[in-house]
Amino acid sequence: MDPLDTFLVPSHCPVCGAPPSEEGDFLFCRSRNCPIQLTGSVQVWIKRLGLLHWGDALIDRITDPSDPKVSSLADLYRLTVEDLAACSSGAKFGKKCYDVLHSNKSITIELLIASLNIPNLAVATASDIVRAGFDTVEKILSMTYEDLLGVPNVGEVTARQVKDGIADRRQSILDLAAVLDVRSPAGGLLAGQSFCITGSTSVPRKSLEKSIMDFGGTVKSSVGAGTSYLVTNDPDTGTSKMQSAKKHGVAVISESDLRRLMNQV
Repeated sequence: MDPLDTFLVPSHCPVCGAPPSEEGDFLFCRSRNCPIQLTGSVQVWIKRLGLLHWGDALIDRITDPSDPKVSSLADLYRLTVEDLAACSSGAKFGKKCYDVLHSNKSITIELLIASLNIPNLAVATASDIVRAGFDTVEKILSMTYEDLLGVPNVGEVTARQVKDGIADRRQSILDLAAVLDVRSPAGGLLAGQSFCITGSTSVPRKSLEKSIMDFGGTVKSSVGAGTSYLVTNDPDTGTSKMQSAKKHGVAVISESDLRRLMNQV
């Protein structure tokens, strides 16, 4: 047999030494104590919240295993301007990072759970869970596998991954709830309406999704008969989402139209 045809399956994570988790054709390290897991979790958190200035270089620096500045997501909010300045290009940039982080401390419960780097838990699934009645931190932490199976669009694999992911991150969720203003969904200008976004936007897409949820709307990853609006800045786009919108008679609006719905212009 050609040596190149053989492959030795890793028995442990090369970073932290924990045994890997076999998921389909892939192996993952799911140890909550793995330094790389922390780096990935911070990257997902920052991107989901659409925070500007927080690039991968800064995240790598504050989670560097040899000199970590944070050991959890909640620790991000305990960093000082001086901490961030020392890990970036100086005081001015450190202040920008600090300000953008702390000006976005009010988030919805669905954005909180969708930003925890849990497999198969995207914004759309998080919204389905919250709309099913699990709309507080306490209810999220008490969800059972059977509860999740009763949520629309959640199958057995997703239910198990979400249940395990929430359980693994229980303390992290409690710590975040202590430093953030976590809001349950309430009546808003976009309450009861669902939105799907396609194409480029004037701000990071995650930031636009956050605005929709802040105003009580729901974000969808695809267009269906129940979608209220497809948001695009290119009405002539030929994307599959646009084709689905035409098929289902979904209203197509621009980003400016969306902001008018939110009374932002």
